[in-house]
Amino acid sequence: MFESRCWAQVCGSLCAMKRWFWILDTLVVLSFVAIGRDAHGLTNDWGATLEVALPFLLGLSVGIGIAMAWMDPTSWLGGLVIAAVTVIGGLALRKYMFHDGTASAFVWLTGGWMTAWMVGWRLVAAFITRIALRRGASNPV
Repeated sequence: MFESRCWAQVCGSLCAMKRWFWILDTLVVLSFVAIGRDAHGLTNDWGATLEVALPFLLGLSVGIGIAMAWMDPTSWLGGLVIAAVTVIGGLALRKYMFHDGTASAFVWLTGGWMTAWMVGWRLVAAFITRIALRRGASNPV
């Protein structure tokens, strides 16, 4: 009985996470920028970090809208759409509106990071949900 309650709590936590999925995607963008700034020996004060992150956060907002991610926030396909729009939109804004560089290595790294993490957390959430539902079905409360 305890085990099934435990899994019910996990499912409840995942449902709560679905309401706040955009925070995880925002953390993906902010961590990318913070790690990149650190790798280049730059300080990670909030102002400079947000200035670099802004084009990608705007791209993320558009990606969430295009994918209608609030309908099924843990969909890996939705995560792929969000990552693609975040990368393409963010790089375009970075180059044409913010007049910052978009070297090919940066483009590849950006695409890899955003895709791996934005799709990755959704795959983990789907896996945990599947296990929780399977356990819940075999151990009814």
